[in-house]
Amino acid sequence: MENKYNGITYETLEKAASGDFDAMQEVIKLLKPYMTRLSIEDGRFNNELFERLVRRLMFITWKFDLHYSEK
Repeated sequence: MENKYNGITYETLEKAASGDFDAMQEVIKLLKPYMTRLSIEDGRFNNELFERLVRRLMFITWKFDLHYSEK
């Protein structure tokens, strides 16, 4: 049974955090509608803001710690 959270499997998130290009594209694809809405300023789409959000998402995904422990 696949463990999915918001359409992303744990395996996909693990691959994206490890630098897998296709897995990262899947993560971006899932969050693209949300980032698109955030990129609208004064009724116009701001492409520069959208690209910054995508880069930030990629950075956060790569820094994501899959081996969390409560210490």
